[in-house]
Amino acid sequence: MIIKSPFNGKVPRIHHTAFIASGVIIIGDVEIGPYSNIWFGAKIRGDWGKIIINKNVSIQENAVLHTTVNGVCRIGRNATLGHKCMCHGPCSIGDNSLVGINASVIQGGKLGKGSILAAGSVLKDETEDFCLYAGIPAIKKKQYPERKLDEVGANLYVENGQKFKKAGYGQKIPEEFIIF
Repeated sequence: MIIKSPFNGKVPRIHHTAFIASGVIIIGDVEIGPYSNIWFGAKIRGDWGKIIINKNVSIQENAVLHTTVNGVCRIGRNATLGHKCMCHGPCSIGDNSLVGINASVIQGGKLGKGSILAAGSVLKDETEDFCLYAGIPAIKKKQYPERKLDEVGANLYVENGQKFKKAGYGQKIPEEFIIF
């Protein structure tokens, strides 16, 4: 289901190359960038605030994205949001970052670029770039050497999403919500 927000009338804007699996719910002020893939059961509710999903983002099964009134939830390029994770804005996920299975990024949380939030963790603060964070609340566990941002993982999800789209497993995006 892809619909406008009954709260403020805002509509989703979805790039024509994105894969939106059947059963995904997208409501309101949501932007989904090129080649992003949103998997079965995910809920992206931009009814109160704005949700920005950049290029090559993978949002796995049963993830939930929402935000407070007038808040923004921003997901960076090549990011992966694991199965059953929660991002509740205002919050942001840096480029080339990973939010682990069943992890949460809550109001005020900012995961740095190239960073990982471990499975089951809860992030409520701002992190450094190229680090591993884990726990409740999440704390820094490891610093990675600064490196060229790796897009291999994101590209695998892009390829898989495009295969599912070509096979007809995506839902039809209403024409008024498609962007080129």
